[in-house]
Amino acid sequence: MPEKKGKRIIWCRCQSERITPDRLEKIGNMLEQTGAEVYAVTDLCLFAGEKDPRVKGIFEPGTDHLVIGCHVRSLKLLLRQLDVDPDIFSVEYLNFLENDDEAIHRRIESFIRHPGIQEKSHNYSGKYSFRELQSSSDWPSWFPLIDDARCTACGQCADFCLFGVYEKTEQGVKVVRPKGCKTNCPACARICPQIAIIFPKYKPGGAIGGSADIDETAEQRRQAEDIREILSGDIYQALERRKNRRKSIIQAEAMKKAVEERNNALENSALPDSLQFKLPENKQS
Repeated sequence: MPEKKGKRIIWCRCQSERITPDRLEKIGNMLEQTGAEVYAVTDLCLFAGEKDPRVKGIFEPGTDHLVIGCHVRSLKLLLRQLDVDPDIFSVEYLNFLENDDEAIHRRIESFIRHPGIQEKSHNYSGKYSFRELQSSSDWPSWFPLIDDARCTACGQCADFCLFGVYEKTEQGVKVVRPKGCKTNCPACARICPQIAIIFPKYKPGGAIGGSADIDETAEQRRQAEDIREILSGDIYQALERRKNRRKSIIQAEAMKKAVEERNNALENSALPDSLQFKLPENKQS
């Protein structure tokens, strides 16, 4: 077992509506008062969606890490997407959605003060160290996470999605185009038969929002109602129609990009406008 190097807190300054700016400020004040070594990440969803390697650089073998953010189920999947292996790094979690301010303060104090297995080897000094990991991206980082522990690779989400967010592979269903997801639309999660799709920024919360407290019977009833609402009850025919619709959307996007690239090349070549090509009007229903 490696010698303990110290304790480190990774704090997600969540940019969703699930936590208020005032509450985030309170948590920041708590962290400053405890004198912890803190890394404040602008938004963990944003860094995970863009696979920003800076977050993984925070984690060190032999160091105890406390990740403060939303539901533990979501945090684990976000860290996995960032290649943070819990079998290599010592990681604990603190959910600021399900704990009040007093509970959060106690948990932070306990993490900082508790020496762990090797009492004399940890190097907590009581000196506050605050580092910020910021991103200049304005992407709202709304995208799905797949809980592999529940997913059966049925592919229903991939058939439903119109924007190519998912891909069916031999290894299972993968999220391959997170930025293609329609912001604030959790419809694929609502019809997932295994409740395996999570949107960490889903404001109503529950299983779709990342909670591990899942009432299976209630979720089955909810899903049946959602399927009737979203797919008019006939799920197989509806998914087939959506697959065909997705193909036409993807083809149209590819054509638009090709035309734009061609016209840019012509413009840079100073050729007359008469040689530039224009897309026909979109008559999609």
